[in-house]
Parts: sequence; structure tokens; C-alpha cells
Amino acid sequence: MNIACPDFISAIDPDLCRAVDHYCERTSAALDAEPINAMTNGAFLIASWSAWHLLSKHSPASDSILTRTLIVITALVGVGSFVFHTVGTRWAEWLDVLPILLFMLIYLWLVLTRFMGWSSLKTTLAVLGFFITTFALEALVPGKVLWGGAMYLPTIALLGILIAVFHARVGTSAGNAFATATGVFFLSFAARSLDPLVCGMWPMGTHFLWHLLNALLLFVLIRVVIVHGPNGRKTT
Repeated sequence: MNIACPDFISAIDPDLCRAVDHYCERTSAALDAEPINAMTNGAFLIASWSAWHLLSKHSPASDSILTRTLIVITALVGVGSFVFHTVGTRWAEWLDVLPILLFMLIYLWLVLTRFMGWSSLKTTLAVLGFFITTFALEALVPGKVLWGGAMYLPTIALLGILIAVFHARVGTSAGNAFATATGVFFLSFAARSLDPLVCGMWPMGTHFLWHLLNALLLFVLIRVVIVHGPNGRKTT
């Protein structure tokens, strides 16, 4: 069986087996063509373990099924990205993208309900709107635009909104945490965007920094949920 293009995937849509070559490090279709990009996905496993360890030390009030789900998805982000950076095909790219999107959808639901007290109806509409916008950008915007990173624009907007909302609440410390998360995301997005521009002088590229910084980002986001109470105030 061809690992890069299993029969059952090609039967669904042959285009799913199309090779994807976005990054400096990949110069061939070999499974080991992106060793640095592949190995740095271990940072997501470290972030997941660190978040689980933090949760075990914190108050039971911070624990929930959704919090634990976010921690597990963080590890899956690393696994999916590892597969993509070894196989390097369109179907594997979706395996890379979908766990990140799932994390953001669950995280948005958790923040809107726990921190902002939104009803299930309002939260569902907000999460649905975020999903449709993100999916549309991923599916419709050409891959050359922002080097396939257009789908992350709603995430940038979301983090900006969360900063404004939480800083507007007197006494909240969660706003500062979201500001930190936004700063980390801008750095990671910059590293992702710069990758194709530095190939000539730095063949390894900068995409591996996207992995390392995004792992830190997911840990920071989960830490907000664990450390801060439902009103955005730090728990003791």
C-alpha cells in the first residue's frame, strides 16, 4: 500500500493524494524530506502533558470534560501535523488542519459560556459563524494567499476581540493572558509566512518556529481556562 496515497483515500477523491509542497525544507516527495518540521511537532505533546500536569495541580473547579478535551486535542494537533510533514499530501494537510480548527471551536464555546455567560443559542451561533468563516477561507482562498494561512485570519480576529472584552472588565487578569496569547500567535504566524521568503538564505526555513510557538500558544490558552475563574479573575 502506498502510504502517501492509500487506496481508500484515492477512491474518495484522487485530488486528496496531490502532493503539497509549501515549505522550504521539503525538496522531494520522500517521507523524511522535512525532518525538522516533523520533529518539532513533539512540542505539542510537551504542551499537552504540561497542561495536564497543571490541571492536576489546580482546583477541581477548573476541571471539566471540555478542558481535558482541549488537552487531548493539543496532542492530536502534533500527531496530525507530524503525518502531514512526512506524507506531504492534500489529505494529510486536512489531518493537520482539522485538529487545530476543532481546538478553536471547542475553546470558543468554553470561553463564551464559562467566562462570558452566553446562552447555548448565542454560543452555538457564534461558533457556527467562526467555523463557516474559517472553513470558507481554507476551501476558497487560493493556497498562494498568505501561503495557505488565510484560514487563521478569524483566529487573529477572535483573539483581538477577547483581549478587548476581557480588558474591558474591571479587575480581570485574563485579558493580559489573551494579550500574551495574541502576541505569541502573531510571532508564530510571522514565522509561517516568512518561510517561503527565506529559502534562498536559510534552506531549513522558519516553519518549525510555527510549530514551537503554536504549541506554546495552545498551552497559554488552556492555562487561561485552568488558572482563571469563570469571571475571568485569577483563582487562588
